[in-house]
Amino acid sequence: MNPEPEGVPDTSAEARPAPAPRRALRRGDLPDNFTRSLYGLSPYRGCAHGCRYCDGRAEKYYVEGDFERDIAVRGWLPDRLAEELPRLREPGMVAIGSGTTDPYQPVEAEARIVGRCAELLADAGMPVTVMTKSDLVLRDLDAWRRVNERSLFVLLISITTLREDVRAALEPGASPVKERLEAMRTFKKAGCAVGALAMPFLPGITDDEAGIRVLYTELAAIGVDFVMPGGLTLRPGRQKDLYLKTLGEYRPELLGSVRDLYREDRPSGRPIRAAEETLHRTIATVRKDVPLPFLLPHRVFSRALPAYDTFRVLLRDMAELYADRGVDTRPLRKSADRYDQWLIGLRRVHRRKRSLPDSWLADRFEDALDTGELDGVLDNRRLSGFARSVLRDGATLDYRTLRLVPNTLKSD
Repeated sequence: MNPEPEGVPDTSAEARPAPAPRRALRRGDLPDNFTRSLYGLSPYRGCAHGCRYCDGRAEKYYVEGDFERDIAVRGWLPDRLAEELPRLREPGMVAIGSGTTDPYQPVEAEARIVGRCAELLADAGMPVTVMTKSDLVLRDLDAWRRVNERSLFVLLISITTLREDVRAALEPGASPVKERLEAMRTFKKAGCAVGALAMPFLPGITDDEAGIRVLYTELAAIGVDFVMPGGLTLRPGRQKDLYLKTLGEYRPELLGSVRDLYREDRPSGRPIRAAEETLHRTIATVRKDVPLPFLLPHRVFSRALPAYDTFRVLLRDMAELYADRGVDTRPLRKSADRYDQWLIGLRRVHRRKRSLPDSWLADRFEDALDTGELDGVLDNRRLSGFARSVLRDGATLDYRTLRLVPNTLKSD
């Protein structure tokens, strides 16, 4: 066991009120590929979990003050959300949490901003995704179960290792490994969808095949719906400097090799290509034996999103899934791009013309499917046939086999 390194800063946080913007919910033009959400909700800014690798510290995100101590608390958010929800015209998933903040901050235990929002979203029947490293999410299980019964709740737990010594050193303010696993089990037993954000795997620490394999095996035993893996990015500046400083204290023998992996100082923070390829091969080897999807499956999100957004997410997922198998996806991506632009155009018309009924976008999509307009948008005969199987017959794409699964509930 490696002890927690000396010199790790105190992660006790100080809450400070945050000014209120115009809206509680951020709204996109398209559902997000990562969370499948049209709306975003951020109760806090900054993160007291203090993960030493977090790219939320990077200058790109402009978080004021000490990232892990000066936590901006948006106490006004539940009241503003209560005003907005009855006026929403467009159905869509709400994502709570982001790369710069975990919604279940330690201060949430007292502030209960997420807890109050959970009740409001349950009452409104809105589907929700929550991303967290904290088992405090269990406190709101009843509300999230209600969300799931009325629409869909997806819990995304960030976890990259079963080693508690690594967690204590590099994620000092986050929940212990066992507590995160138990939160996942509990939500699965409650009937909710659960995914693991297995990112970032840390070079020389958590990116070995044995460690990844035991993690995947444990997650499969829990019954998670998917595992989304990823490598470490180190953006030049505060993020990279802190991680290298921590590594020098915790595992100094790795400092030289890690510096070499990130010597190109890419703005994205990505390492040299050879390192990415090596990690990809390692993960692929594990996934052959533990074949968990790396994206939230179609069978899950299709129950909560409107047909036009479900199809949009599915097209983008297919591009990722087939590319993962070495298939040339350029024709598919071209069709997906055409569909995105078409859908954005329709959505902007709907938003601009307030006189249009709330159902206009769904009705317009149905018309496009009936008249063949959608075929022209896709400009891909094979994809048009696939669209009808999914949109008319209710089939779902199995993300493990890439085969369509018929809707057995559909009457003849």
